[in-house]
Amino acid sequence: MKGKTYFAACCIAALVAAGSACATPYQFVVTGSETIRFVLDSSPTPDISIPGSFFVFNSVSGTVDNQAATFDLGFGSASYLNNFGLFNNSVGPSVFGTGLPLYTGTEAAPTFKLGTFALDAGYSLTISGVPEPTSWAMLLIGFGALGTVVRRRRNITVRVRFSG
Repeated sequence: MKGKTYFAACCIAALVAAGSACATPYQFVVTGSETIRFVLDSSPTPDISIPGSFFVFNSVSGTVDNQAATFDLGFGSASYLNNFGLFNNSVGPSVFGTGLPLYTGTEAAPTFKLGTFALDAGYSLTISGVPEPTSWAMLLIGFGALGTVVRRRRNITVRVRFSG
């Protein structure tokens, strides 16, 4: 009984610690002759948006070949000529086309898609979710609670008798 009460208390504490839901961060990794990494929210608000064409984020922090960099990002609709680009970065402008939409919604309120997308010039773009610290905390609390319940479980002795 004690173990169940402890487990329930841990579950309630984990839910309280989780807080309210917010936009999920997504990690973007562009691979090719260089590797470019940055993180954006799954549904961000762009700095500039042109309906039906593209949207831009200014001064995004990331890395280019593991060196810190700041760049501007542009995402275009599927019908736009180049629907992904990095500008004002340390390696110069990098503009790519995919032929596939990288987001849903409008240019003023985009929601990025998860997956790997082939880009021009032998590059690829991978968009994946990044676990938030509260998710890790809930996971660790859950494993701790399960471990405690299992450890406190009474040992059961099984006796086998052979009749002959």
